[in-house]
Order: sequence, then structure tokens, then C-alpha cells
Amino acid sequence: MRNELLAALPPNQRRQAAVLAMWPWRAPLLAFQMDEAWGVDPSALESLFRQAAQAPSEAADRAYLQAITELRMAPLFASEVDPDTIEHFHLETIDSLLTFGAWLDALAQSRSSA
Repeated sequence: MRNELLAALPPNQRRQAAVLAMWPWRAPLLAFQMDEAWGVDPSALESLFRQAAQAPSEAADRAYLQAITELRMAPLFASEVDPDTIEHFHLETIDSLLTFGAWLDALAQSRSSA
């Protein structure tokens, strides 16, 4: 039922719903120190949350996708990890930020092909 309701929303409202769903994870993600070997800059993650909350625009979407590209260069994405509980939370939240970026990319592609 929830997915049907979300699918019925216009893209801008879906974006807002996605950001609101992720926002509660922001503080814990930034509060708990990440494994330094992961090479993930906490300020880059904070920036992703701020960029996601910006008013929708092609420029904002491009900036978010560029930040995702830079995040994916971190050593975390080149290795396997066996996370503890807090690290698992970090990984799940980062995955949600990446998923949001994939949705923005798909939205941009559908706009350009229309």
C-alpha cells in the first residue's frame, strides 16, 4: 500500500518523501565514528544530506550525483567489510544515500528521453 501511494506522487513529492525518510538517520550516522580504513569523509556524507534536501533542480541533482561519484571512490567500496552493529548502520545509511542518487539519475534520464 505504501509503495502504491509513493508511486502516485509527483517526482518532487517523492523526492521530499525520500529525504524525510532518510533524515532521521543523519544524526546517528554522523555521531558514531566510522572506521578510518573506509576512507569516508563525514563532511561528504553531511553534504549529501544537505544536497538531498535542496529544492529540486537539475543543477542540484547533478551536484548530488557528483558527490556520490566521489563517495564511491572511498576505499570502503573497494573492499569487503565484516561490520559490527554501528558499522552496519553506517553501511545501511550510506546505501540509502546511494539509492537516492540512483533514483535522481533515473529521473534525469527519463526527463532527457522525454
